[in-house]
Amino acid sequence: MLQKSRQIFWLFILLIIQSEAILGQSAFPQNYFRIPINITPSLSGSFGEIRTNHFHSGIDFRTQSVEGKPVFAAADGFVSRIRVSPIGFGKAIYIDHPNGFTTVYAHVRNFKASIQQYIINEQYKREEFDVDLYPDKGSMAVKKGEIIAWSGNSGSSGGPHLHFEIRRTAGQIPVNPILFGIKVADKISPIIQRLKIYPADEFSSVNRIDAPQVFEVTGGNGQYRLIPENSLVLSGRAAFGIQCFDMHNDSSLKLGIAKMEVVINSQLVYSYIIDEFSFDETRYVNAIIDYEELIRNKRKFIQTRILPNNPLKIYKGAYQNGTFDFSNPVHYQIQIVVTDSHSNQSVLNFKATGDPASPQRISPPDTMGKKMFRFNQANIIREERIVIEMPPLALYEDSWIALSEKNQEKGTFSKVFDVHNPTTPVHRSYILRLKTNEMPERLRAKALIASKNNENNWGSEGGKFENGWVEATVRTFGTFAVMVDTIPPQITTINIQNGKDISNQKEIRIKIKDNLSGIRAYHGTLNGQWVLMDYDPKNELLVYVFDGRLKKGENRFVLKVSDFVGNISHYEAKLLKQ
Repeated sequence: MLQKSRQIFWLFILLIIQSEAILGQSAFPQNYFRIPINITPSLSGSFGEIRTNHFHSGIDFRTQSVEGKPVFAAADGFVSRIRVSPIGFGKAIYIDHPNGFTTVYAHVRNFKASIQQYIINEQYKREEFDVDLYPDKGSMAVKKGEIIAWSGNSGSSGGPHLHFEIRRTAGQIPVNPILFGIKVADKISPIIQRLKIYPADEFSSVNRIDAPQVFEVTGGNGQYRLIPENSLVLSGRAAFGIQCFDMHNDSSLKLGIAKMEVVINSQLVYSYIIDEFSFDETRYVNAIIDYEELIRNKRKFIQTRILPNNPLKIYKGAYQNGTFDFSNPVHYQIQIVVTDSHSNQSVLNFKATGDPASPQRISPPDTMGKKMFRFNQANIIREERIVIEMPPLALYEDSWIALSEKNQEKGTFSKVFDVHNPTTPVHRSYILRLKTNEMPERLRAKALIASKNNENNWGSEGGKFENGWVEATVRTFGTFAVMVDTIPPQITTINIQNGKDISNQKEIRIKIKDNLSGIRAYHGTLNGQWVLMDYDPKNELLVYVFDGRLKKGENRFVLKVSDFVGNISHYEAKLLKQ
């Protein structure tokens, strides 16, 4: 009787989820928005895709590996915001529509003439390339199908494409554009690569092993099974992880899935669907993935377990926080179903036999020399040469934190500290202070905290020297030390030199880079007047397109570049125009 009641309950939950999905799609206006490009749509990025520290907030239209494709307004509306930045979305335009939604077009190369001139006027008024502009409401009306920009590769883009979003205007909540009837050819089911099973507590095991186990899968066309197909033995509570990706027609690029479900003995026990989210929530992507797998092996496993500090509202019917009890010594038929935005599905089928959980801890955690950090409270470590101050909710779950001190390395001005492990994600920034060792006074203003990357190279975390300590705000665990940056930024000219006749040129191109603390600011002038230089950090490139400020005869060009600790470089040249 109890078993039948449970089946009825989970059938009811499944019906609710399915009805919500149907109602959710019908709640969005269909065919109101057109595709913002005029080439056959092919995607290089899907909505909700797992990216570094964030969910992908739109869809990425491929532009045939080139820039300069016309970008069209998806519907009638008015320009509500224009953002020009050297990073992030780069050059982006936002259009508010009367139906309560906003469309976003990012990484563009340039805008239509009237908008471009408005931007340039504001940039010259502020003497800044990086601007965030909010035109008067209704002052820049656009019509559906009107050219508003040309595609590009600006900001943090990894190649030419158009990033497109549809947001709820209220709250700027991104929603999957596919739900609005944006059509992209996709008849391909997601590809499942591997299954990972995690003992959910210290009393559980997988095939009598008290550590996560990875299983290879085989199959295709939506149907997958384990290699080998022998039944698993699961003891106590367990959680699952799936490594998978999606593909679209006419593209070999790997995209993300939209939905994941777990069905055990015909009962839906877990459902995750991402069709919208808040930007305030986006870093919680690190609570969904197996972060250690990502850092160590570059593999993305989506976990079913819902960590204590994971407030995402993407779960429907997640039983026992995404962990499942296999204590009963019976057979279990398990299905993990992954679905893409176009409702193509793939199913991994496998069997397991339950086994009672061990009455004693299988493998007690190694706590020697470690300190327990509670995720829901502030945590502090104060030692002779290091201080860590971590706010509440900086971690996703309680963790034993390890700290070790090593000798100085060449170029460091403190001991080298391993602060826990970079395979543990950090959600909120924390304060890190390191004691310096005999730092000369002349170097103190140049001091910063540096961290090592995966290639064992040092990079800046910023910081400030005070009373023998350097303090910085950091957002990862890893290896840290105090270093100094005394080297000014490097300026390398590409197409100019002192005394050059530039009459046949259309622009000035210059490379700038810094060895450690990073480029903080640059300032270019022509004949004493500020000039607009487009900055592309990923290519270390500054470009000034001649705009009438270049006069006949001799012109004096001056560029000043500074880094984050105050080192400054100058370049000056006399340029001739016939």
